[in-house]
Amino acid sequence: MKPPLRVGMIGVGRHARSILLPALAQIPHDMQLVALATAHEETARAVEDQFHIRTHVGYEALLADEAVEAVLIVGGTHGPEIIAALEAGKPVWTETPGISSVDDARRIRHLAGERGLTVQVGSCLRYSPLYQKMHSLLTEWRATEPGPRTFTVRYYPYVGHFYNLLLYLGGAIASVCTLASPDGNGEIVLLRFASGDTGVLTWRRFNNTSLPYERVEIAHTSGLLSAEDGRALTFHRTRQQVDNNALSFAVAEANVFAPTFSIPYGANTQLYMRGYPPELAHFVHCVRTGEPPICGVDDAEQTLLVTKAVRRSAADAQWVEVEAGSWTDTAP
Repeated sequence: MKPPLRVGMIGVGRHARSILLPALAQIPHDMQLVALATAHEETARAVEDQFHIRTHVGYEALLADEAVEAVLIVGGTHGPEIIAALEAGKPVWTETPGISSVDDARRIRHLAGERGLTVQVGSCLRYSPLYQKMHSLLTEWRATEPGPRTFTVRYYPYVGHFYNLLLYLGGAIASVCTLASPDGNGEIVLLRFASGDTGVLTWRRFNNTSLPYERVEIAHTSGLLSAEDGRALTFHRTRQQVDNNALSFAVAEANVFAPTFSIPYGANTQLYMRGYPPELAHFVHCVRTGEPPICGVDDAEQTLLVTKAVRRSAADAQWVEVEAGSWTDTAP
């Protein structure tokens, strides 16, 4: 077995403390945190005292640390930190959004390619065992039952993750049409995929976010594949048309997929099922093998462009085409 990849983390705010540090603790054989970086001396001292890990003031000092083999970027504006890390010869895992402009995407792509370094964007849902299984079932389903699908999604306001997931499941999104709630607390977004698939995403803000409000459905004349609250999948299949007079409880086959964690390890279930430990472990795999990540620069740029199109469409509820990305642009 190879020793764990030694990483430094830029930014140690609430998300890092509540999500990423516990996720790292689940994969000690893959990744070892050896250094942290914060923006100010007083926060650096406090973090070092709390976590007993060498803490630098400013990300430049962390990038110069010879013990750091790769970088996890959680705080900052992401773009400058990614570019600086690549220039320092270090692979990068970055939290979303990762890519905030087409110019950044072009520069980061060029640097990563020139230096042979991995850049992975932390869109955790692509690495979630639940949505990995959904992707696998959908691929097999399309092969046996071709034809357009309809995607239906509902979620909280943080929908960037679900634009990214829809790109993973359905491919490129060609255009969008957005109907915004007058109070600014919700939207309905219609989607046209380049493949001919269609979709609708509804997000809503609640005072109490403990309310379960996550569902992804993929429908076709031959069945319905659905994920409920990030916990379980149901796949109904009706392989041939059924006359209404012949309906019964046995008409459609159904497979139900649920996580198999045992109760003693329940505390780990949520982080793992959400995809945080798997995406970090996959980053290590990509760094060591040179394989591309499931979510890279191109995917993050596509997500950015879909998000911008949704915002433009929200102004007048008109269809708006998604801009072409820079991934076909070979210029530095």
